[in-house]
Amino acid sequence: MATTNITLTTTTRMALARTPILEELHLWALLGYTCVTGTLALICLLCAHQLQKAHDREAAREAREARRGDYAPWSVVTENGAKSTSPWRPRAATYARIAAYAFAWWALSVSFTLVNKYFLYYWKPPTKPGVFVPPGFPFAVTTTTLHLTMKVVLSTLTIRWRQYRLAKRLASDEASAEEANSIVVPEQLSSSARWKYAYSTGATTALDIATSNLALLFVTVSFYTVAKTTTLAWTLIWATLFKLEPCRLRTFFIVLLIVGGLILATEGERHQTYGFSVVGTILVLVAACLGGARWCLTQALFAHDTACAEDPVVVVYHVSPAGVLTLLPIALLWEFPRLWFWAKLVSTEGVVAAFSFACAAGCIAYLMLLAEVKLLHETSSLSLSVGGALKDVSQIALASVTFGDEITVASAAGLALVIAASLAYAKSRSGRRRAAS
Repeated sequence: MATTNITLTTTTRMALARTPILEELHLWALLGYTCVTGTLALICLLCAHQLQKAHDREAAREAREARRGDYAPWSVVTENGAKSTSPWRPRAATYARIAAYAFAWWALSVSFTLVNKYFLYYWKPPTKPGVFVPPGFPFAVTTTTLHLTMKVVLSTLTIRWRQYRLAKRLASDEASAEEANSIVVPEQLSSSARWKYAYSTGATTALDIATSNLALLFVTVSFYTVAKTTTLAWTLIWATLFKLEPCRLRTFFIVLLIVGGLILATEGERHQTYGFSVVGTILVLVAACLGGARWCLTQALFAHDTACAEDPVVVVYHVSPAGVLTLLPIALLWEFPRLWFWAKLVSTEGVVAAFSFACAAGCIAYLMLLAEVKLLHETSSLSLSVGGALKDVSQIALASVTFGDEITVASAAGLALVIAASLAYAKSRSGRRRAAS
């Protein structure tokens, strides 16, 4: 029977070169990590809920007794009179919520990166009889466009549900002023603000995610993780250029440390069995640069719209449509002809599976953003940086087990240097905020 082949592009040749890894993938490790961290997140969330309910019941009971004049709730009697103390249940509930958000963030973030790598590079699509298609779904821009489309859909549904809930509560006169203010509903941006902040942030975000997904076609997850952490260096550079942060000597040294860590990681990648990809390195560095600009533009959007600073859903609601409009022409002009040819070679189940896979990944990305911001609201940027460092280490370790990534001494030293610089900056910034307050 005749065999049909796709034209061997650079990406295809790389996929074929690593085809033997397909037989040695340990996807059970990724599945086990996701199940364990997800289960821990659920357990912590349930514990927080039960602790909060128990606290509310106890507070209501003691409030009733206090109204009868029995005793002062949540207090102990000292020689100077009643002195209020904090109950242990609310603190325990807070710690349980923080643990739940941390485990959920780790599960979603690490799984999202590794599943993206598997889908774009190793996944075997079902094909028609007698047809050979190289492994993977090498259409990163199309995949990113579907991710952002799902974010548009989910954020719009969330905002519409909030508007309906707020209108219903206000109409029934059941909502207090505090409760009404807690339901964040975005205001319509002016035309100039939409172009200056929302569209620029959305376009930069889309290009950042697209180049990150493209980089996964060429580099290992371990090198990608280290190189992407240089986003902090680019953020400091962009913040200085935009005058969002003053130029300090400490900032300069932090950038130098991050660059040194990247050089060490690059040296480690060069000694990988499957070689070093200049194209992949350039792509991930471009993604880090765009990521730095993205966060600076997001900070400017926060300053313009307070609702964005209060809720990440509002940010996604404003910026994601611009991201879709940015990537859609690129996907149609660059990837659609090859995607159409690919769709003719795979079976209908393969096309449906690819579309479903990309849409599901978009939902995971949306939930990951919510978990990350919830964790930031419950803790601090320093705690989030520590959690991010642990997440990066677990992501590299899991990639070495799942995909067989080689972790050299240089790569490990580069990651340690970048993490140390990131934590130093987070601690310095946290100290400046405390001093300012």
